[in-house]
Amino acid sequence: MMNRFFVLIAVALLGGAGVGRAQGIVLLDAPFGAGEELVYNVSYRAALIPPINMMRISIRTLDEVLSGRQHFHIVGNGRTTGAAKGVFELNDTYHAWLDAETLLPSRTTSDIREDNYRLTTTYTYDWNLMSVSNVRRNPRWDGPRTATFDLPSRDCGDALSLFYRLRAIDVNRLVAGAANRLDLVLSEDAKPITFIFWGRETVRVRRLGTFRALKFTCTMVTSDGSTYEEGMTFTAWISDDENHIPLMVESPIRIGRVSVSLAEGSQTLHPLSSRVK
Repeated sequence: MMNRFFVLIAVALLGGAGVGRAQGIVLLDAPFGAGEELVYNVSYRAALIPPINMMRISIRTLDEVLSGRQHFHIVGNGRTTGAAKGVFELNDTYHAWLDAETLLPSRTTSDIREDNYRLTTTYTYDWNLMSVSNVRRNPRWDGPRTATFDLPSRDCGDALSLFYRLRAIDVNRLVAGAANRLDLVLSEDAKPITFIFWGRETVRVRRLGTFRALKFTCTMVTSDGSTYEEGMTFTAWISDDENHIPLMVESPIRIGRVSVSLAEGSQTLHPLSSRVK
């Protein structure tokens, strides 16, 4: 569930990446810094049913030196809350180390704890060889499972690292209405994604107010063009200011929809100037 959240918001931040594939994505200075913390509520909504809170996600940014280079260390944690915790217990933690100069990931890890299921994964990136290696471990397996595969471009990566790297994209280069493709690193290969940037609009975020936002629709697709499982088509709104914070994500499912909304944002590098009221 939490990995899907990072997939959703990472892909939402890819608006313009298809243009970047041909012309080169233009990144500005990192719009985040050490101390920033974002908190999200995940809820389920259906007709005639009030929103049901399911999960709370926190993501914070630290400074750290890795292999002699300055990095942003991003830590994300998601836990089920309230009544949902009694039905399904989830406690997932993700780490990403992004080179402070290039914003490319050097290493990422995930620790998945969902009921009795356990999985840890470590990705190690080699941008000189344009490849990524991962090691996955599950207590029920005989030993670790490993994979190494090529990276299709320098504008790809796993979900959490893309979430932060592409917050720095120059929004003035986005093209409204154009369908684009990018590859997202997941498990043992890179998955194609189609996405469309629709332009700017205002959106109300529960308990926070109304914001100017950048709107995207995104779909995870297979190599033959068909979609993945239910819930992998979604709409996302990103703050139209210097922070580029995901404000809200909505994904329809068979009955109702899952919504992710910003609950708190502290120590942001820039004022939330996109808030209009």
